[in-house]
Amino acid sequence: KAGAILDNNTFYTTRPYNSAYLTIKNANILLSGLNNTKALITNEQRKIGISYANTMKAYELLLAYNLQYDNGIRVDVANPDSLGPFLPRVDALKRIIGLNDSAYTDLKANASTPFPFKSTIYGDTARDFAQFNRALAARLAVYNSDWNSALTALGNSFFDMNADLKKGAYYIYSTAGGDFLNPVFEPLNSSGEVKVAQISYITDAEAGDKRLNKVAKRTTPVVQDGLTGVYDLYLYKTNIDPVPIIRNEELLLIYAEAKIQLGGATSFTDAVKALNKIRNAAGLPNYSGAMTKAALITEMLKQRRYSLYAEGHRWIDMRRYNLLNTLPNDRPGDRVWPQFPRPAGE
Repeated sequence: KAGAILDNNTFYTTRPYNSAYLTIKNANILLSGLNNTKALITNEQRKIGISYANTMKAYELLLAYNLQYDNGIRVDVANPDSLGPFLPRVDALKRIIGLNDSAYTDLKANASTPFPFKSTIYGDTARDFAQFNRALAARLAVYNSDWNSALTALGNSFFDMNADLKKGAYYIYSTAGGDFLNPVFEPLNSSGEVKVAQISYITDAEAGDKRLNKVAKRTTPVVQDGLTGVYDLYLYKTNIDPVPIIRNEELLLIYAEAKIQLGGATSFTDAVKALNKIRNAAGLPNYSGAMTKAALITEMLKQRRYSLYAEGHRWIDMRRYNLLNTLPNDRPGDRVWPQFPRPAGE
């Protein structure tokens, strides 16, 4: 607000950062256990268990990277008494990609091997989980502007132009003992601290866009600190709805982005084919705009905005394309930050 500096020791900085590294710590404990149970499981099971842990480490490191960006992040944290250095942004992303790729090598080599434990992320065999790993690799590749690698990764993922757009990997919630409820869910028309949609999500939408069902108009607007909310976030209808990690709809959009960036008439046609799948699923007609790189990037980013709404992508996408200054800003003088501060604990 009013250009204030972000706090490096409050919930919005420390909670997501600490959560990522807590999961990385758990993965490191799993890695240690797998290396110490050689007599209890097969070598192939041990390898895919290690690959599972390293894939999840790559995913969590990417979450931290997305928050910290130019601040850099620690990648080597297995030994709490000797933490690795903060790596610059470019180097950190390369290390994350390398970790994920190394995990894929063993997953691919042991494709039919079942996990030595239950996986709720994506399948119970190395072949299944390798598809999740490659979906993550495609996201990493576009963040790295490596368009050919993105397409290669998609070819080995669960990417399917004709499959359900919701197909993918999810966080799972339930009311069972010991399980968690969806932390993003809020009943409609709540008061106090609420999650509301910025109005341009509604006003910028094309007529008939079914994705507007991700928000719901409040019976009474909520007003706080000079900001007004008219629409509630309604992406999750219950407190046990799953939350996407990555799904087929994003993979179609990654395919379109890579094709647009590679350029050329054939690539543009391929990109529009994918974008039309997204548009048609949302109840919209085929794309009818210019077949130029600039126009197609604009269309791709718009479809990402609506298809991936409230799944944690918009700020990152605008930053990737140097468009943070185009985000809506409802209070004069407010500042859009490119990254969160490094947590005080670091």
